[in-house]
Formats: sequence, structure tokens, C-alpha cells
Amino acid sequence: MKQVALKKYLIQIAEKLTPESTLEDVYEQLSLLSDIDESEQQEKNGETLSQKDVQTMSREWLM
Repeated sequence: MKQVALKKYLIQIAEKLTPESTLEDVYEQLSLLSDIDESEQQEKNGETLSQKDVQTMSREWLM
């Protein structure tokens, strides 16, 4: 994750914190945002699978 994105995400998370929020809550949100970033980058790079590819692969895994 880029430093600029990290700062942006931390600010977004901080704005939504409540007195009941824990450090674990912050980690979970940051992890989620990082995963979304990674997924979007993979999509831009064409690193995705079609539904048909997934079905074929899952049949192979289940055998």
C-alpha cells in the first residue's frame, strides 16, 4: 500500500472511531481497505478470472 493511500485510509478510519472502537477494529478496517486496493490493481492489470475459469478450476480442486 502506498504511503499516501495509507494516510488517507487512516484518516477515514479515525473519523469513524467511536469510544468503543479497539485497535483490532482499526487493523481490520485497514486490512479490508488494503485488500480492496490490491483487488482493484489486479483488475486493472487484467489479473482476473472469468466465471467459467473459476468453475473449471474448482472442479479440478474438488476431484
